Amino acid sequence: MLGQRQDDGLRYATGIRNAVAIAWNPFADALYVVQHGRDQLDTLWPEYFDAEDNANLPAEEFFRVDEGDDFGWPYCYYDPIQSKKVLAPEYGGDGKTVGRCDQFEDPIVAYPAHWAPNDLIFYDGTQFPERYRGGAFIAFHGSWNRAPLPQAGYNVVFQPMNADGTPAGDWEVFADGFAGTDQIRSTGDAKHRPMGLAVGPDGSLYISDSVRGRIWRVIYRGS
Repeated sequence: MLGQRQDDGLRYATGIRNAVAIAWNPFADALYVVQHGRDQLDTLWPEYFDAEDNANLPAEEFFRVDEGDDFGWPYCYYDPIQSKKVLAPEYGGDGKTVGRCDQFEDPIVAYPAHWAPNDLIFYDGTQFPERYRGGAFIAFHGSWNRAPLPQAGYNVVFQPMNADGTPAGDWEVFADGFAGTDQIRSTGDAKHRPMGLAVGPDGSLYISDSVRGRIWRVIYRGS
């Protein structure tokens, strides 16, 4: 809409870090995001975290966003090992202290650290089997900072969802192998990195790549 100004808007929700993957869920009639979690815990706070901690913390968080929600960034991050939000070390945390973080919204699903969720879409097609309808696809661009452990992600995940917008079970890797190698030590090793998602008019799923500009079409023919 033309003629809009900053003061025409309102703060709908807050406390979200780097949410590139944003989508409206038409089945639940609600906004959802998957945010990139923070980095460099061991680099900045070696007295509390080592390289393995940094590789596995924090989770990439999937939120349902309702008006007035506060998800806690930059004060808190979600620890998938402890299954709770804890206070960031910049604000007095030590990897265990909860502090003010008990007042913020938790994610509806937590995904592995540093996978880099870059797109989210809810499947509204009819080509795929019934279990996919209304579920979420998430494109993970892949990590860059899990050293000395191998980098991870570089895939597309399917998250089953109920009609009311709550998770309907565990997530699963829907499409993989984009990187073209099993051992990824740096992002430059990856031949392809999932970036964007779209559902075609016929219900096919399209996946775009940020390295060479390739687009894949995923179709279902059944038996």
